[in-house]
Amino acid sequence: MFVGLFGNWQIVSPARTYGGQSTTASANRPSDRSPAILTSKSPCDALGTYNPSSAHAAPLSNRRQLPTVILAPDDPGLENASSPTIVSSDVPGRRIPAVIKVSALARPDLASRAVPLPEANTLAHVNYHGRRFGRLLTAEGERLLFNPQSILVKFKGQARVSVISVESGRELEAARAIANRPDVEFAELDILQHQAFDPNDPLIGYQWHHQEIGSYAAWDKSLGQSFIRIAIVDPPFQMDHPDLAAHTVSGWDAVANQPITASSGIHHSTFGAGMAAAVIGNGLGVAGAGNCELLPININGFTSEMCNAVYWAVTNGVRVVNISWTGADSDALNAAGTYLRLNARGILAMPGLNGPGFVNYPNQPDIWCISMTDAADNQQSANGYHIDFAAPGWQVFSTTTNSGYTFDSGTSYATPLFCGVVAVLFSINPTLGPDEVINLLKSTAADKGPSGWDMWYGWGRINFGAAAAAASATLPVLSGALQTDGQFCVATSFKPGLDYTLWRTPALSGPQWAQVPNAVLSTNNEQILLTDPSPPGAMHFYRIQIALP
Repeated sequence: MFVGLFGNWQIVSPARTYGGQSTTASANRPSDRSPAILTSKSPCDALGTYNPSSAHAAPLSNRRQLPTVILAPDDPGLENASSPTIVSSDVPGRRIPAVIKVSALARPDLASRAVPLPEANTLAHVNYHGRRFGRLLTAEGERLLFNPQSILVKFKGQARVSVISVESGRELEAARAIANRPDVEFAELDILQHQAFDPNDPLIGYQWHHQEIGSYAAWDKSLGQSFIRIAIVDPPFQMDHPDLAAHTVSGWDAVANQPITASSGIHHSTFGAGMAAAVIGNGLGVAGAGNCELLPININGFTSEMCNAVYWAVTNGVRVVNISWTGADSDALNAAGTYLRLNARGILAMPGLNGPGFVNYPNQPDIWCISMTDAADNQQSANGYHIDFAAPGWQVFSTTTNSGYTFDSGTSYATPLFCGVVAVLFSINPTLGPDEVINLLKSTAADKGPSGWDMWYGWGRINFGAAAAAASATLPVLSGALQTDGQFCVATSFKPGLDYTLWRTPALSGPQWAQVPNAVLSTNNEQILLTDPSPPGAMHFYRIQIALP
């Protein structure tokens, strides 16, 4: 008999595999409570339907409960993750609250059935070690984890917070009902909080731009992934720089038409490479925008060489191309940018140019031009119709040759910072196309000039933290599971143009994934349902794999 569901989604391309958030809903669990309910039919679970009079309504409003899950050990949402384990539910000196049905939450003696902290045993340790969590989806698309069945409540007149245990799968509904009681000050779920990422790069304090664009908030979503490649088109950077080497792979000489495997570098490209992808959290120097892969493509500076660089990048798995040179007015380069967009789902970025005043460049649709801002968000570079976004580039701090670090200014450095941000957004959800990433950047940018697009800031100064949150909100959501008529069905959000397959394994420890034969797929263009027509008799776990065609 089937007793578990592994709802791991994974995003893949024909050449690479991209691991995503692993989510598992399971009916068998290491506690003495009732089995988990995989779906909630409560009308209160719809976003925006909760309107209590309590001043503490915010943690419960505009949220929807998702199925209870077991997270895989490598899930990025977990700190100090390990394989699921079973631990004793007993904690000396603490007692487990009795489960109260949602229908009984209006009873007048509810306060007497609550167990105060720290006397209450919430079974949080059992669920954490078993990797079993409830999930909430916020109106902004953020997914929150919580300790199943536990509601934290403060009754009026009581000094301490207490715990009420409720039915699994109905925690949000129960918390809302409890919060509406006249004798309750507030009620909330037992949310799994997380450590804010604190990079240990000793010189990051000189990099004011990370605070300005919200890098720390973005890094809580993703530090970037090595399968997203950034090409620095320029005379090569110092490839063995201690803060770049771990991210650097062999590149190409577009002049000599041969590989580049080593280079002592020049300052211009080395500084830009550090802005994009100096290693974050390695205890050395500075931090780039993301931990993505870097490669140099050498040019002397002719437009034809730049075009050749872009075409080579397309055939070598590069999605982000930085060319910190003049030439953003070139129709030939725009055609190369179009080729990059259509054939590698990539983005070409170039500088908006240094110096004051107007530059009479057209706005080429497939070249994204970046102007430069300072620490006060003042625009410090040329303006014109070609400007698409602004990014910090005035007196910024990054890598330089001879394994060093220094300050410098230029749109040549604002542009690779933009490229690093784009690479992290692709890392968060690799199925995003270039137009989708650009739209995320437009919708989240800090509008520092005249309202809307303008010739100084374009669509605004990039807001890395907000863009990363918006990219995270595009990730697939395991929205339900159902066993019926000898079949097992898993539902997730649907995106046209992608390939979906269903996989299963008998265990999460040393998993042996096999694609489900004859899986049946159906969609209403918002959700897709993947059905295993013949699930095994023993416990199995399932994953949904999402592929780029």
